[in-house]
Amino acid sequence: MSERKTQIIHAATSLFLAEGVGVSTASIAKAAGVSNGTLFNAFATKQALIDAIYLAAKSAMFAAVPHSGSDSFTRAHLLENWRGYLAWARANPEERAIMHLLLEAGLTSAETQAQVDQLAKPSADWIQTALDTGVIRGPNAGFVGKLIFFQLDLVITENLHSEEADLAFDMLCTSIGLKS
Repeated sequence: MSERKTQIIHAATSLFLAEGVGVSTASIAKAAGVSNGTLFNAFATKQALIDAIYLAAKSAMFAAVPHSGSDSFTRAHLLENWRGYLAWARANPEERAIMHLLLEAGLTSAETQAQVDQLAKPSADWIQTALDTGVIRGPNAGFVGKLIFFQLDLVITENLHSEEADLAFDMLCTSIGLKS
């Protein structure tokens, strides 16, 4: 991604979090230090900008989670992913916040969501295999994946560290039936 696009994404992210996604493209361009024309040369529409922001945040998140998709689903592998996400989320609070804002508001396009689903596929397959083999239990892979992320986000929201975060991990493992 070009430096100019990154600059616009950072400015838009900050404004969206401060003022909401209804902020004007003119305000985004001004905050990014570019003209409206430059903004629209970088992102043809505001939707394209929203999608780029969401995809950038999700890509960074998945890059921080060490799961490879070929590992067996063990407590140690899940803990490694847990810690990877927590480290990323704590180091990148704006990216985490904008990811949630755009997802919860339903503002991403179907095409972008399909791209994110492809990024998530190795994790979803990993969870599905664990369900299929009885390593964990749950209604389906989507539910278990969301449960894991909700638990992680609760750890962040409640500012849990060390022993408290480990206890939350233990509670997650219990809820999905993952043994030591």
